[in-house]
Amino acid sequence: MAVQDMNNRYVAAIKEAAYGTTPSGTYFFGEVDDESIKHSYDLLTREDMSRYGSSKSVTGKEYSEGDINMALINDNFTGLVLLGLMGTNTVGSASGGLYAHTFTEAGAGISMSLAVAREEKIHYYAGSVVEKLSVSAAINEYAMVSASFMGKAEGSLTALGSLTASFPDAKPALYFSDAKVFFNADSTASDAVKSISFDISLNRDGDAACGLGDRTYTRAPPAQRREITGTIEFNRILHSGAGASNPSYDSLVSADGLELSGSGVELKCQFGDESVADLMTFNFYKIRFEAPDANVSGRDTQTFTVPFVALYSSADSKMMDIVMRNDRATVY
Repeated sequence: MAVQDMNNRYVAAIKEAAYGTTPSGTYFFGEVDDESIKHSYDLLTREDMSRYGSSKSVTGKEYSEGDINMALINDNFTGLVLLGLMGTNTVGSASGGLYAHTFTEAGAGISMSLAVAREEKIHYYAGSVVEKLSVSAAINEYAMVSASFMGKAEGSLTALGSLTASFPDAKPALYFSDAKVFFNADSTASDAVKSISFDISLNRDGDAACGLGDRTYTRAPPAQRREITGTIEFNRILHSGAGASNPSYDSLVSADGLELSGSGVELKCQFGDESVADLMTFNFYKIRFEAPDANVSGRDTQTFTVPFVALYSSADSKMMDIVMRNDRATVY
């Protein structure tokens, strides 16, 4: 039996200057665990009253869609994905050999061409845009991220060898034991967070990206309402006076519930490694918590789970931003 060649499995991305046109240049390769990107199309089936079954069918809109899943890494591939989600990237001066890349909710966003190697051929998906980003982290585990893409119909296959894979081996994946969660602009991190997960969705409109006379997208699917939802699990029940500005059960079930708002970061999720604590930071500027769950069962330890939504903060003129630090000196 033939041995699978794992070297011929990868996902790479390159930023497009014009939507749907793959530029020449250097691809960024990601340390992706799995991918599900595929070519799709709508099948239009004609039915008429003179036959007992359908007799005609044509192909309608053609597009690509799918997800990638991987551990969170502060590399160039992740930077390009974050730019696709947020829209704008600025870079600060170096500190300790690392540059701070700040991703903000501004600009029209970018599209990219994806190259996906699957053992025998390279599949190309031009005009790909980020539709959703999901981040999850549990205590003493790798922080994981998944990104959902929408793009034009799949391009022509090419033989392996047209791209030379290069992976960021020097950058370790980020994990939760070297992560911190801060509430209500507190400088002291919570010691009670057991896990956190959140989804950032752009709700892109694929139909509005189509035009008569073309079977696939003619422009980037426009982003609609940005939605941010998440869940935090604490390792114990927290009542008033728990410290580190933790949301308490008492405040969450009060008449008006609990909202963290004002000027500044109200929820910060920070990832790092042993030497640098803030290699990746997600900042949310207005948080509304939902009803908590603090039930008990048998002899299991009582924990405390709280869903939340991130809202637009008028005081900060944004919902969120992301800061990633690495050795790249220029914007993505």
